[in-house]
Amino acid sequence: MSLFEVGRVVIKTAGRDSGKIGIIVDITEDNYALVDGNVRRKKCNLKHLEPLREILKIRKNETHDNVIKAMKQANI
Repeated sequence: MSLFEVGRVVIKTAGRDSGKIGIIVDITEDNYALVDGNVRRKKCNLKHLEPLREILKIRKNETHDNVIKAMKQANI
């Protein structure tokens, strides 16, 4: 089991959305993940993400509205 998986809550550490919280929606390649939430839905390098302890129950490639709904239910 990897530290980065679908549903993992992360903080962006680089780029325009640095410091904002997002959710991993998909692992696209070995070093990249699709992140959505309080950040723009975008493919991000795993080196630019800081994983948090929380993991939300979402499906792979979940829509933006469902990601935001899951974040509100988890008080994130």
